[in-house]
Amino acid sequence: SGELDVTVTADDPSDPEVIAWMQDLQARVLADGGFDPEETCASGGTDICPAASLSDIVASSGEIPDEREIDSILGLLPPQFAQAVIETDPETGEFGDTAVIAFGIRVMPFDEQAELIDQIRAEIDAEGGPPPGVDAALVGLPVLAADANGELSGNRYLLSGVGLLAVALVLLALYRSPRRALVPLIPIVLATGWAGLVFALAEFVLGGLGILDVALNPMSATLGALVIAIATEFSVLLSSRYHEERGSGLGVAEALRRAYSRTGVAVLASGLTATAGFATLLATDIPMVRDFGLVTVLDLLVSLAGVMIVLPAALVWAERWGAPARHPMRLRRPTRAGSG
Repeated sequence: SGELDVTVTADDPSDPEVIAWMQDLQARVLADGGFDPEETCASGGTDICPAASLSDIVASSGEIPDEREIDSILGLLPPQFAQAVIETDPETGEFGDTAVIAFGIRVMPFDEQAELIDQIRAEIDAEGGPPPGVDAALVGLPVLAADANGELSGNRYLLSGVGLLAVALVLLALYRSPRRALVPLIPIVLATGWAGLVFALAEFVLGGLGILDVALNPMSATLGALVIAIATEFSVLLSSRYHEERGSGLGVAEALRRAYSRTGVAVLASGLTATAGFATLLATDIPMVRDFGLVTVLDLLVSLAGVMIVLPAALVWAERWGAPARHPMRLRRPTRAGSG
């Protein structure tokens, strides 16, 4: 569960008009969220519950008292308690210009949480918004997480494209050969696309069966960038070993066999070991960590499939259709004719 806070800023947040608006906003938000007084957020029976609020303290009976009564009620509160609902100077006990309407929310998928946050923001601006001179804003860790998720989810294709371009430029600068730089990118590009497809299938199958609720979150929304990073490492290691074998004078088939029988085995073992480690995250009860574990497992498996299946074909294709690579040949020591 978590907490959402609506901060209300005004010259005098204890003004009866401001208190009335806060009370009305709280009622509308709870009604939209399907609040049931007999249920709690922890039990999962309702999405949102009321928490500490200035309007609850000064208008517990439902009726808004006048300004003098409000001041009397607040004056009876210890500063440590009062600061939970209104900005309070801990030394002087004087009240500031910010009050709080707090809500408790249950643990829910990020898409549902984002929808709830949008509903609250809509209610803040509904019916003409706050009274004149009053500003209200929705804050809290769930709000930051939902906003970050929206930003990452909306820009994930751009992030993947920028990542691929950055990898291409780095490989081009290192190899100084467009062919050697671009061939390792072929399985990387395919793996990035496969990862999105596999994630969508996992979301459809596992979510449909009720086994696991899979959703993008600020951690798993970096799906494309994670695939690019993992697949680049595997692809560069294997393609570099292949070119080393070709440089020693071996043919295409034999160079591939040696590269994959030596370095390929190490890459496969490393990838499967890392996959097993991240798979343990699926056992956690924290949705964000569990979803990240699932996404990482899918990324590793897809990246391994790309370099094990696609990269050999890409290397052979480059040998057949590209300019012949310059591989230094071993020189044989010349023999003297007719010696003896």
